[in-house]
Amino acid sequence: MSVILAIEPQPRKKNQYILTLDDGRSFSVHEEVIVRHRLQSGMEIDEARLRSRIREANVKTAGDLALRYLEYRTRTKKQLHDYLIGKGFEPEVVEETVRKMEGYRFLDDNEYARRWVQSRKTGKPTGRRKIAHELRSKGIEQDTLESALAGLTEEEEQQQARLLAEKAALKYKHLPHRERMAKISQTLLRRGFDWEVTGWVLRQLSSDEWLDT
Repeated sequence: MSVILAIEPQPRKKNQYILTLDDGRSFSVHEEVIVRHRLQSGMEIDEARLRSRIREANVKTAGDLALRYLEYRTRTKKQLHDYLIGKGFEPEVVEETVRKMEGYRFLDDNEYARRWVQSRKTGKPTGRRKIAHELRSKGIEQDTLESALAGLTEEEEQQQARLLAEKAALKYKHLPHRERMAKISQTLLRRGFDWEVTGWVLRQLSSDEWLDT
């Protein structure tokens, strides 16, 4: 048995406390554990039971937070992982919570990536390269990313690129032809279209009479 010497708030970690035992060891304890089991300084406690209670409460609390976090919009596994780590939970608790949310199908990176690609078809014209970068930044794995991008055909990407190029052409219509084409090219590349798609679009625009008017 051990004796609790002190229970103090953990700096910069909301609802987390440092519980110090009489032998000098300390544990990070969530507020719910302290309240539910009425822990206080001077109390004698079985360490194994304490560890079990800490983990049980942390998993439950992390799960409750995860459900609220996932309620408002779809997220990736990485986004939920980073969110819970930021809340002060141990990596083992976070990983277990992510697995549970995935098992309940509240997390689905494949569906998330598919929807992301579909949204880019109807939103601002965006090239495959930039979409891939966006998905990687959200923790989507390469296989999942490639599967989702298969839903964006070459023709669809070319059409998106052309829409963007036509807007840029109007924006820079005051420039000489060569400079205007350079600006259009830069716009396409910044938006994630590769050189092949960019070149195709420039060739299409060059054949349009209105571009030189």
